[in-house]
Amino acid sequence: MEETAELAEAVAHVGRRVRDAVRSVTLDGDHDVVRRAGGDDVYGLDARAEQSLFEGLDLLVGKRWPGRLVIEGHDDPLAVGSGDGPWVYLVDPVDGTRPLLAGKRSAWVLIGAGRGVRTLEDLEVGAAVEISTGRHALSLVARADRYGYLEAEDDDLVAGASPTRVQMRPRADASLDRSFVTVVRLLPGGHGPIGHWADSHLEDLEVYDDLYPCTGGQMMGLATGSDAAVFDPRPLFHAGSLSVHPYDMAALVVARAAGVVIEALPPGPLDFPIDTTTPVAWAGYANESIADRLRPAMHDL
Repeated sequence: MEETAELAEAVAHVGRRVRDAVRSVTLDGDHDVVRRAGGDDVYGLDARAEQSLFEGLDLLVGKRWPGRLVIEGHDDPLAVGSGDGPWVYLVDPVDGTRPLLAGKRSAWVLIGAGRGVRTLEDLEVGAAVEISTGRHALSLVARADRYGYLEAEDDDLVAGASPTRVQMRPRADASLDRSFVTVVRLLPGGHGPIGHWADSHLEDLEVYDDLYPCTGGQMMGLATGSDAAVFDPRPLFHAGSLSVHPYDMAALVVARAAGVVIEALPPGPLDFPIDTTTPVAWAGYANESIADRLRPAMHDL
């Protein structure tokens, strides 16, 4: 197994530790905002998750793959292991805190890594671990590198049965009829301008929105065949609207390894720096045929 594939497995295990720590107990303070730093509000649940993340990185990653960690909720990078290695880690310990706390949808542990990483395009490794709500029994665990390695399975969180292998299969055809093509708009003030743009570009299609406030969940929806396309133009229309930051894209290597097209809006590479503050406008397409069909309209952004 190549070194990057071994690292992908290691960070997936870190993600499992975080998931299990989050699900193991519910505390009164989980819903409280304990600080605002590193690009977002940090809830009590997030603080618990990041403590488990730090412990997992120290135990499973730091000795062999030292480097620095860029993480939601922290303004400055932190050391992984000795801190003097070439690896840069990009992490969102709980992407989708708000819907998870409400018991509505899964959140995700998102981890990306690469050597000498400067932008999102430089990431070499990714992992996405589903933090299911208390009413769900399965958790998807997917990890990949950009050199051909991709593994995914469902963990049984109730019966404790052995993980079941999952095939990451995005939609294969170009048809958009009665499919989910989401244009993300989550806060008042953005629905009007973003909705007007969506109507002007998609009005001849019978497609549906799934306004799931979780970028990792949206990418995994594309990678598993649930969704045809996702557009998140919030930074272009509604500044300060809970826009995506680079750490929300940490698992993009997984989606791309499955065959999903992930790129910037307007169309182009994801040349966003590895930090916690830069707003990211992005698009995801289940396959190249859907991208070819929808991408031309994105150039007017």
